[in-house]
Amino acid sequence: MMVEFDTLKDLLIFNIKYYRYLNNYSQEKLAELSKLSPRYITDVERGLHCPTIPKIELIAESLNIEPYQLFVNVERDTEIVDKMARGRQYNQR
Repeated sequence: MMVEFDTLKDLLIFNIKYYRYLNNYSQEKLAELSKLSPRYITDVERGLHCPTIPKIELIAESLNIEPYQLFVNVERDTEIVDKMARGRQYNQR
């Protein structure tokens, strides 16, 4: 399944969440592994913060991917995308 994005930031946000779901990590687990705060991860996924390159590297390493993969739009596992859509929703911008 291909997902369309209006901005690179939207793609980055989606990919962080997508790979987090793919690894079956909670936001708290990703925060722990990346040594970032759970609030920061939440705010990134909500689009309230745009991570710096060093933080992108920490997040990617924690997700077991290369940093560039957070900026590539590829075919998605439909089951994961559906799981993301059913997941707990926050007030999105």
